[in-house]
Amino acid sequence: MRQITIIVAAVAVCFSANRVEAGDNSINVSTTIGFESRYVFRGIQFAETSFQPAINISYGNFYLNTWLNLPVGDDDLTVTPGGEELDLIAGYNAPLNEKLNIDVGVIYYVFPDLASGFFDLLREDGNGLGANSVEAYLGLVFDAPLSPSIYLYRDFFLDTTTLQGNYSHSFPLVENVDFNISGYLGYVFDDAGGTNYLYGTASMDISYALSDNGSFLLGTRYGGSDIVGGSLINNSIAGTTKSSALWWGISFNSTF
Repeated sequence: MRQITIIVAAVAVCFSANRVEAGDNSINVSTTIGFESRYVFRGIQFAETSFQPAINISYGNFYLNTWLNLPVGDDDLTVTPGGEELDLIAGYNAPLNEKLNIDVGVIYYVFPDLASGFFDLLREDGNGLGANSVEAYLGLVFDAPLSPSIYLYRDFFLDTTTLQGNYSHSFPLVENVDFNISGYLGYVFDDAGGTNYLYGTASMDISYALSDNGSFLLGTRYGGSDIVGGSLINNSIAGTTKSSALWWGISFNSTF
């Protein structure tokens, strides 16, 4: 579970939704099959090597996303109680004007490795049945250089509020090959008297278009937080921690 010094239950969801033109009511489906050498969310590591599949469905301005984190190897159990996570996302993304989109939605976090039932929610007062949680978000996505966006998240069961800014850009290199940069910087406010902290991550990827509907990405990420004592596990066997780290990831993306 995402519980290292402070309790943080949320998904590695940091995204800028694509603009959807009014009247476009076609159903679009995309899938991602990813692998990350660390599972890091908002500056905190919750698992080491992890398999991360996702399915995204959109209809007009509405979308549904499903994301999984499945740790690879038994040594992840020394980092967290398991790191397995299922995130269900429902949202609405629409243009406010030619340069600005609004993105609103809700995320339901399920942690099956903690033996919680699908509807067993966490309560910090001890009256909850499990570890699951719900978070709502509101975002503004700008049509500008670096595709900036800013998001506000509110977890109703962990009593945390998160403010996060994102950016991304793609540079064509040669035919079918792009160099992508992205990143985010955020701050977590804990109403329950826990630790407030600053976090951030920067990523660089090389993407290769296999076809009009599929691409392969390989890249590196660097990130962490200012949590005192460190928030990233350097070695799960030794149990050492540090504030930031470098890791890598690969993924295959396809659309239908």
